[in-house]
Amino acid sequence: MIVSLIYLLIILFLIYKNNFFGLFKDETISSKTFSILFLLKALAIPAFYVVYKKMYGGLEKFDAGKFYSDATILNDYAKTDFFGYLKVLFGFQNEAPGTILFDNYLTNTDNWDNGRLKDFFYNDNRIVIRFHSLIHFIAFNSYHVHALFSCFLSFIGLSFLYKAIKEFFIGKELFVLLILCLLPALWFYTGAVLKEGLAIFVLGCLFFQIKNLFKRKFSINSILFLLFLLFISLLLKPYVLFFAAFYFTVFFIILHFSKIKYKSLVLISTIALIIFTLNSLSVIFKNKSLFEAAIWHQRVFSDASKGGIFLLDNEKFVRLEYDSTLVKKVIDKPNYYTIKQNSPYIYWEHSHQQDTLFASSNSDTISQYKLVYQLPKSGSNISLNSNSTNLFEISASSLYYSLFHPFFFNSKSMLQHLASLENLLIIISLIIIFIGIIQNKKEKFPAITFVLFAILLCLLIGLTTPNSGAIFRYRSPGVIFILLGALYYLPISKNTESKISN
Repeated sequence: MIVSLIYLLIILFLIYKNNFFGLFKDETISSKTFSILFLLKALAIPAFYVVYKKMYGGLEKFDAGKFYSDATILNDYAKTDFFGYLKVLFGFQNEAPGTILFDNYLTNTDNWDNGRLKDFFYNDNRIVIRFHSLIHFIAFNSYHVHALFSCFLSFIGLSFLYKAIKEFFIGKELFVLLILCLLPALWFYTGAVLKEGLAIFVLGCLFFQIKNLFKRKFSINSILFLLFLLFISLLLKPYVLFFAAFYFTVFFIILHFSKIKYKSLVLISTIALIIFTLNSLSVIFKNKSLFEAAIWHQRVFSDASKGGIFLLDNEKFVRLEYDSTLVKKVIDKPNYYTIKQNSPYIYWEHSHQQDTLFASSNSDTISQYKLVYQLPKSGSNISLNSNSTNLFEISASSLYYSLFHPFFFNSKSMLQHLASLENLLIIISLIIIFIGIIQNKKEKFPAITFVLFAILLCLLIGLTTPNSGAIFRYRSPGVIFILLGALYYLPISKNTESKISN
């Protein structure tokens, strides 16, 4: 904790002194304001830690704790074979069973394996683990230092996002930063060792680089950086990052051509055409529509959210009930188990993952499985009626749960109360946007762009994620755009931040 406080003071000093070497330099917002904003944002670090400590007994069983633990294990490998560690960082490692890397290190990790969902909605864990293994060289075995750097990385990304869109919010710049930094879910989850910190950094940098591309403010280095960001976005939360990169590239193209009269219609038509094309390609090459893939992902996620012991070998993925008496640890092989005689389980074979198979009484007590995760049943599961064949009904249900659920009358925990507050802000923002589009003569294109992006993202998340807690976390990069759309129409004086200067 003391080490993280020292790092925090150093970061705050550098932001205040020189805008962190010019990184946060802005003609409207002062370095003092940026330093205060980061201090407020950094309060999410102890908040997240205390909430998970008090409500859930600690971080160890959750992603934040697992990413931290896996990063320390990978860092330990650097101490024994630094050249081998460098190969791991760049993805050139040999991690086959029998290697020192696999037997002594990777078998002890929880999140290193990418998971079994690689065809659709691919989401890489290894980028986060690699990044935090580097941070661990200067973290002095402190989780809070890792969380601080994750938080700071997200703050950098948000500052770039602010710079990319601030031209639409003249006189409202400070309010833009307040929304970006203090929106409850985004504030909370970027204060932990999770994917969100790195994802927001990539999102903000993508926005800034894409905008500069159309403003003709680019160089060879910036183009190479943009290509690198696009590559990362294909691995890390592509349903947010790569989609955002593509979506807002279309936005800036339409914005750049002033002769286009009906910009919003062109944007909607273009996105619809692209989705139709991608769906057709999915049907041709994967024999599955995007909607079918989303529903399948929802069912798999639903299985996980019901809790259980999840095991993996080279042939299948296994789920047993959350009961440690059903399995037996393998001696001298951490995180490896065999299934006890007569234990019931369900499983999916890698060769045809869409088929759920049942074993009512296990007879194979020799096969060894790696533990993927071990989870109690989630208390925030929701039913999205995925058995319905009515596309409109399923979509409406998904949007409801991803945008408006829970609300104060049906929230059951402190985090759900926080989600209820955010949902109230969403409802108020949508009302403001609706009124603004109808009555305000201001250019509608930016607000419609922001809201459409958020709705499409929330629709996808709602379709694939039958758990309100996970939705609250995953939707956060999209929800900020709904609040920004409302801010776009709010009649705030243009002199509100004009006095803030460097």
